Amino acid sequence: MYVVMIDTAGKQRFIFSSGKRQEIVGASELIARVDGLWAEQALSEMFPGFAEDTWRIETHDAELLVAGAGRLTVLVRERDAGRRLVKVLTCRALKEAPGLDVCGVVVAYEPGSLAARIGEARTELAAVREARPGPQSRFLRLPVVEDCASSGLPAVMIRPEGRDEPPQPRSAAARGKLAVYQPAREWSVKNPDADRPGTGGSALDRLAELAGTGREGMRRIVDELGLRADWVAVVHADGNGLGEIFRRLDESSMGDGDRAYADALRDFSAGVDRCGKEAFAEALRRTSEELGERPLPVLPLVLGGDDLTVVCEGEVALPFTRHYLEAFEEATATDPALSPMLEACGRDRLGAGAGVAIVKRNYPFHFAYELAEKLTEVEAKGVEKDERGERVKDWGSALAFVVLFESAAPDLERIRASVTLSGGSGGSASPYLVGEGSGDDRARGRRWEDLERRVTALTRSDPGSKEPLIPRGAAHDLREGVCLGAEVAEARFELLLRRFGEDLERRSALLELTEEGRLLWPDHQEKTVTGLLDAMAALPFLKVKEGAE
Repeated sequence: MYVVMIDTAGKQRFIFSSGKRQEIVGASELIARVDGLWAEQALSEMFPGFAEDTWRIETHDAELLVAGAGRLTVLVRERDAGRRLVKVLTCRALKEAPGLDVCGVVVAYEPGSLAARIGEARTELAAVREARPGPQSRFLRLPVVEDCASSGLPAVMIRPEGRDEPPQPRSAAARGKLAVYQPAREWSVKNPDADRPGTGGSALDRLAELAGTGREGMRRIVDELGLRADWVAVVHADGNGLGEIFRRLDESSMGDGDRAYADALRDFSAGVDRCGKEAFAEALRRTSEELGERPLPVLPLVLGGDDLTVVCEGEVALPFTRHYLEAFEEATATDPALSPMLEACGRDRLGAGAGVAIVKRNYPFHFAYELAEKLTEVEAKGVEKDERGERVKDWGSALAFVVLFESAAPDLERIRASVTLSGGSGGSASPYLVGEGSGDDRARGRRWEDLERRVTALTRSDPGSKEPLIPRGAAHDLREGVCLGAEVAEARFELLLRRFGEDLERRSALLELTEEGRLLWPDHQEKTVTGLLDAMAALPFLKVKEGAE
């Protein structure tokens, strides 16, 4: 018997290689079809009567173990059947999704060795992908051809961007993305260019189903984010500790037989995928109630397993991410399919880390995604490691964010170090802890509630004059002081306290910017941080009750 493992690499690069929202949405749909529509059709054609829920390798010719986020793991009885499945899916990707990197391997396994061979298949898949030419080699530059207006790849067609707009050159990759963005048209002999029956609906249909909007509502969201929104955000979230759990699953199932391992792998993977989708829907609901907006301008580009990548309006990004992380924790804590493995690993739930990059609408989206991914890996998930990079007690879920005002390619290390390099000594308090982990003593000053408290302090106003209790000029002076050094910052803070004198309301608002009365404080690693910089950056993007105590 054989393990067939197929995976899609460079998903975010494929999605964000263009700044056009329609192409971004279309790319998301193509990735979803790899483990969805295309896999379903290929399995049904190769194995007549195939049923995911009932077919098992002991009694049938194939068994589907894992499918999600462009990944697929299938068990088959014959090597030729496995190779044919890889061929069908990779060829379809080449034809319908040029530029998408889909690769697969077929690995034999003996009874009792399934867990070990699946691990070896992952390693072999990475080696095969590394040895073969990447998708960029498919787009030759000779003879000289015109560049695609959206992706820079060689153009193969000319089409208008929209109504009443001049035609522009488009690449094969752009053509494939745009073909699935538009609603499917009815196919007929007289209309052979339309989608044939069984090719699936449009990208708008799938996103509308995930977000709970109609097709036209989703189209308006795409137009809003692409044409009218001032600030947009890329949110990337990834589960914590999944690698450790899957390793524990491999080790614990060695002596239980292939069937026990296959069922445990399928149940756990499906459970994580289910929790991710439930958390997304719950985050939309909670954020909509909080902001009083429906439907929310959110595009779920990648939503599978523990992976989440969305594009949304800047004002939605921070509350949505907070609610998603909390809802993901809650869903995993109550899902019965996850309980056995979580208990074996000494956990009662799964957490996640998220990075949020808030940028101007026309900022290159591939840069924004790279920044969001870096925020996730370095800050939001980095709280689980000590200074030597060794794992410490889990904090749970955290989010890190940056509001980018520059137009250059972002460098997170440079952004975070810009304060200290200029002479200051107080860095960002990011990441901010949410959910169960926010109760940890080490999270002092960097809980989500701390960020909200500081933003609220900046918005509080005098009941009579309606003037801010903390003048904008005073807040900027404090921020400048942080950049000039700890002594300057503390001196300006003390001066401002004296200036407010007996005005208890102003003094109270000012003290809410601090942590136990200090504008700058040492965290659990004795690194000097401040919450002022993050609060001022988040101020336009967090909706708080003005004047709240």
